[in-house]
Amino acid sequence: MKSAESGTAPHGMPWTTSQRADVVSASDGARRMAAAKVRNPPPSGALRETDHTRAFLHQLSQTLTSLRGTLELALLGDGDALEYRKVIRQSLAQAEDLVQLLKSFRASAERTEGRTCE
Repeated sequence: MKSAESGTAPHGMPWTTSQRADVVSASDGARRMAAAKVRNPPPSGALRETDHTRAFLHQLSQTLTSLRGTLELALLGDGDALEYRKVIRQSLAQAEDLVQLLKSFRASAERTEGRTCE
């Protein structure tokens, strides 16, 4: 998070007010979640599912942030048709990553349900 502290976003542009609020909100939320875990640890059997869900949500967040950033950067500049086509291709690839991530999570959830039902 060095770039958040220095006042510039990772792409070198100044942070917008909403981006600063997102960074602050995310870090505050993470602190609150960590404090809640210390006070109320999950049952030991739920740890694997919790870790799996946490990893899934992290990957989902990373991919969505990347997709959003790609589109926002494209809107900042004046590009030609080739440049916009490139951005659309990148965005489509990121959207496909999201689809695959959701399919993987669904399959994992179905396997877990199958094991507990047997």
